[in-house]
Amino acid sequence: MDNYNKNNVNNKFDYSTNSGYEKASGMVHNFAESLIHERNQTVKADTFYREVLNVSEIKRFNSDSISDMEMQRQDVDLTLVLNGIVYRVSEKFRDKDYGDLYVEVYSKYPKTLGWLHTGSPNAILYFTPKKVYWITHKSLANFCLNVLFPLIPQNWVQEFSLSNKTIITKKLTVNSELEKINLIQAHNQCSDGSSWITIGISIPLLLLQKNGVKIKCFDL
Repeated sequence: MDNYNKNNVNNKFDYSTNSGYEKASGMVHNFAESLIHERNQTVKADTFYREVLNVSEIKRFNSDSISDMEMQRQDVDLTLVLNGIVYRVSEKFRDKDYGDLYVEVYSKYPKTLGWLHTGSPNAILYFTPKKVYWITHKSLANFCLNVLFPLIPQNWVQEFSLSNKTIITKKLTVNSELEKINLIQAHNQCSDGSSWITIGISIPLLLLQKNGVKIKCFDL
């Protein structure tokens, strides 16, 4: 979950749920509708946690309290107790499974880094209509921060931020193999007139798995 007030923001790309890859640049995302959608998704998620994972406790941090907001800033949406172990979880929802994962590189380009740099969950639970992916955060951060992100030329990012494009595809050589990634940006504007750009990349799940990212898949 994002740590700003969604009701005050217009966003041209729904990067929080990753449902908008196919949307053209310039389309305005309605965050009030997104909030309702997100709440509906959490009902679905809680059912999965109880009936499939058989967790003994679910604790969500979805209020505006100081303590809940602090957890949200750490990209922790909830904790799950599974087999006596407490897991800090970041939830990601998507309306279609494209076989990749969106990872935020800059939450506010160019000064504020994204959730993978600043978050502290144990796992990312990535929900698609038919599957749920349990992604170990430590392995994802290790690959992205130490291997993948340093390979992305800064001039790519800078030129992309100045364009009107929502998404562009680039090729990179990762551990001697040529791979495709998508750079994705969102233009955000608050009701007070402030604005910023969020930039991230979509990474094929296969690429992540080939490079040591731990992913477990569950059918819904």
